[in-house]
Amino acid sequence: MGKDYNSQKNTNVIRRIIVFMLLFPASGLIAWLGSMLYRSQTEMMIRNIVMVLAGTGIVIFSFTFSESSGFFIYRNEGRYGRFALTYLVSLIASVFLPYLPVTGWPFLVFFVMLGVFSNGMTGLAAGSLCLLLSVNFAGCDYAIFWLYFISGMTGILVFSTLDEEFKVGIPIVISLMLLTLCLTANVILFSRDRLSIGQFMIPAINLMVCCILLLVCLKLVSSTVIHRYRDRYMEINDPECPLLVQLKELSKEEYYHAIHTAYLGDKIARNLGIDDAAVKACGYYNRIGKLKGENTWENVSSICDKYHFPPKAKQILREYVDPDTKMVSKETVVVLFADCIVSSILYLFAKDPKAELDYAQLIDTVFKKKFETDELWGNEISLAQIHEMKKIFIQEKLYYDFLR
Repeated sequence: MGKDYNSQKNTNVIRRIIVFMLLFPASGLIAWLGSMLYRSQTEMMIRNIVMVLAGTGIVIFSFTFSESSGFFIYRNEGRYGRFALTYLVSLIASVFLPYLPVTGWPFLVFFVMLGVFSNGMTGLAAGSLCLLLSVNFAGCDYAIFWLYFISGMTGILVFSTLDEEFKVGIPIVISLMLLTLCLTANVILFSRDRLSIGQFMIPAINLMVCCILLLVCLKLVSSTVIHRYRDRYMEINDPECPLLVQLKELSKEEYYHAIHTAYLGDKIARNLGIDDAAVKACGYYNRIGKLKGENTWENVSSICDKYHFPPKAKQILREYVDPDTKMVSKETVVVLFADCIVSSILYLFAKDPKAELDYAQLIDTVFKKKFETDELWGNEISLAQIHEMKKIFIQEKLYYDFLR
């Protein structure tokens, strides 16, 4: 299993090197073509190319540093091609935007998308470089850069705070309001002509275009990135999923054990604000390897691959099933306690179906025993979350009677 992990890691490194080695000269080529298009002097052409290459180097460093430090948002790890394509498209668009009135530049969209496909630091660096290119080719003063830099930075910040539900309504409204304010303060306020409806036409069109593009692009992000595996989770987390039906046919005890573990794990995950769909899947399938004989990681992994389990669910299963893999994620710890508590109650009921159990004492014992081992060391869950989890388990006293 360690070899598979190292192989995947090496593949990601090679892919990253290839993508960024192509991205670097491509950005310089775009700067050169833009300089040729605007017939820039040789000195200015050299300056444009050097500055874009230097800026692209900073963007690449920021992206790789963010990946190694875990600063990404929205599961952008390893998504080098997607970010590189977005960055190149933004650079190309920046070359042609000077043909439009400066009040009609949709840089808010560029900043937001570059930030969503990386993180705030990288998105701000990439968006600023694209903006500088347009400002340079258009011959604008610093006010135009100030206008789009502030509105773009606002867009990146408000979209960096979204959770897994990815509700974009309020961030879009805030971004557009800041863009309106910046356009008014930097362009319309300094217009020497008398105020008229015509002066507001292009800014209004800009706002409308930005709104439409943001809605379209963010819908695409939601369906392909944020909720990419939503439908798959719905299928495998259905108690009537063919895979669970096979488990039920093999052993009703294992099937109902999985049902109870998934229920408790799902409830705990929702209260802790972690990935409840992945926890529920692990609750259902942490013993699915028995369909192939023993519940080894090799058997579980092959079943996950055959039924196209989401990567996170498979990783949690690996942490839980594979003895050679360190238990790191909060989700795995939740499954661990849910499984142990269900196993303990089922064991005691199997010995005496009419037994009156002290669930609070039993749960307290399970937690104490786990603290005596090294399973809870070095993972992401906090003591406060463990305390909250224990409290929720105790509150489920009525449910435990269904395990008789």
